[in-house]
Amino acid sequence: ERLGRCKRRRSRRPCVWIHGVSVGEIRSAASLVSELERELPGYEVVLSTTTGTGQEVARRLYGGRRVFYFPIDFSWSVRRVFEAIRPSLVILVELEIWPNFLQEAQRRRVPVVLVNGRITEKSYRGYRLVRGWLFDPIGKIGTFCVQTERYAERFRRLGIPAQSIHVTGSVKYDELEPEEVAPGAVREELGLDAGETVLMGGSTHPGEERLLHAAYRQLRAEHPRLRLVLVPRHTERADEVAGALERAGERVVRRTDQRALDGDGRLPQGTVLLVDTVGELGRLYAAADLVFVGGSLIPHGGQNMLEPVMHGKPTLFGPHVQNFREPVERLLAARGARQVSDGSELARALGELLASPDEAAALGRRGRGALLAARGATARTVRIIKDFLAARGERLPEPSSADGALAAGPADPQVGA
Repeated sequence: ERLGRCKRRRSRRPCVWIHGVSVGEIRSAASLVSELERELPGYEVVLSTTTGTGQEVARRLYGGRRVFYFPIDFSWSVRRVFEAIRPSLVILVELEIWPNFLQEAQRRRVPVVLVNGRITEKSYRGYRLVRGWLFDPIGKIGTFCVQTERYAERFRRLGIPAQSIHVTGSVKYDELEPEEVAPGAVREELGLDAGETVLMGGSTHPGEERLLHAAYRQLRAEHPRLRLVLVPRHTERADEVAGALERAGERVVRRTDQRALDGDGRLPQGTVLLVDTVGELGRLYAAADLVFVGGSLIPHGGQNMLEPVMHGKPTLFGPHVQNFREPVERLLAARGARQVSDGSELARALGELLASPDEAAALGRRGRGALLAARGATARTVRIIKDFLAARGERLPEPSSADGALAAGPADPQVGA
């Protein structure tokens, strides 16, 4: 598929092609898919991703819809996929610029819209060097729906016309309603006892497991019922993480092996649970009492801290969160999360929260409240998309009154092709 070997879309309906690079982008598009299908009921929605993990999550989350790999940016592979999918509109989630792809869309007069757009300072400096090529004043991307005024200003400096840029907020906030799942049921599924205190490290990166484990070992002396659950960002690191823990004297149980334990999956006392599966983390956060979100104690840029906060969990992260600058600022202003500078401060902050359950609970409530107050970007984004299409002369269908668009049946018999 990445070389353009994509099966032809059979439906004759107009088509919206949504592209998200990986898991985060494709998850954040869920509210957008639902709203588009309600507001543009005559359109078929198809989705592409770049990464394999993104494919896996997209196929599960968007069952009944066409999901495929985004083509490598060769002119001939891009052309093949455009011929197969025949999109009426392309929507890029956040920002991913592929010159041949955008050139082909422009050649075919297929409008391109950026949604949930953001551009880091590093990316801005890089794009500025080639703005005459990628950021043509007439724009290969027709409309920019961006998360913050800071991002809007960067796009304006790149030569994008101000009238093409709209500050909508982040659609991620609209996707943050946790699954209807009882924390007790998730704890039972993980083999955790009701009386345990669960410290979960989500989306951890190399080096962070060691720091979190050191904090856990230090705190366990005062809190013997503390349980460590680690969820590495990349499951292929499971052997590496398990080996390091075992060399440190821990007994490790992998999520994929749980059902073989004593016939019921119950975790033995004192073991560390290593989650080596894909796509479960958002739901598993419900089982936690304290959460550290990785990619933040190392210079990576952070991982999604919004999911545990929306579960009402007291959530901590490190200083390197530039990929989530706006939500971090929002959470810290509301005193709805804690930011630590290093492993020592992480251990200290965790100890304070363990010693004060009331403050930990209040931290979780404040964080959740701050995120709930930020919702509404999806509806704003879809209104802008409809106005953009109408200005191009598109005849738009009346919105559907049916609820539950995400549960709709397949629009194309080649689902998943």
